[in-house]
Amino acid sequence: MPSSYSIASSAKVIEEYFNVEVTGQYKEKYNASPTKLLPVITAENPDGLSFFYWGINPAFVKNHSISEKLIFAPVDQILNKASLRKNLKTQRCVIIADGFYAWKSISKKEKIPYRFHLADKSPFGIAGLWDEFEDENGESVHTFMMITTKANPDVEDITDRMPAILDSDLMIDWLNESNTEESVINFITPYREKPLDRFSITPKISNPDFDSPELLKKAPPANQFGSFTLFG
Repeated sequence: MPSSYSIASSAKVIEEYFNVEVTGQYKEKYNASPTKLLPVITAENPDGLSFFYWGINPAFVKNHSISEKLIFAPVDQILNKASLRKNLKTQRCVIIADGFYAWKSISKKEKIPYRFHLADKSPFGIAGLWDEFEDENGESVHTFMMITTKANPDVEDITDRMPAILDSDLMIDWLNESNTEESVINFITPYREKPLDRFSITPKISNPDFDSPELLKKAPPANQFGSFTLFG
């Protein structure tokens, strides 16, 4: 399962690739993790970026762990869950990214972090679902979930799930509300449009507040405790 992702591309690259206007609110994120306010594209604002919380507004977390049910939506479960199917019908979004992170288990107690990115280092869009609710102060809060799918051959020896990366020519169709749930769910398949590269990175990725370009650099395989290993 992906643990977090990156949006390290410049505003200009995002504008050109996704054909959207990028305002000053956009900031590069090297460790885009749950509860963070992150950019997405929606049918309601297809020409710009909207900023939604991944999973839940951090004001509601209060140091408690967050259920994966609020963070990820496995594609094979969406049509069978009423709440997810409702979101799929009219509340689809494209999550802006240019890499993602996943952990490889090397024993029952040890795992090593890896970064995945497209071989040409271009950005990509991940299929997501968004929601809206009122907080205790009556303020509107927007959140999103990341759709995941079975890992493709570039990823499957590290983890069995990966983000639902959309083929570039399907992003507009994914947002088109005239497309039915049954049709758009078929857009979600293990990504194969471009090859993915990967490398081991610093285990500092486990700290959601560690947001540094260091996460874009290859590092010797080390487990979550910082101990180097030969099994990466």
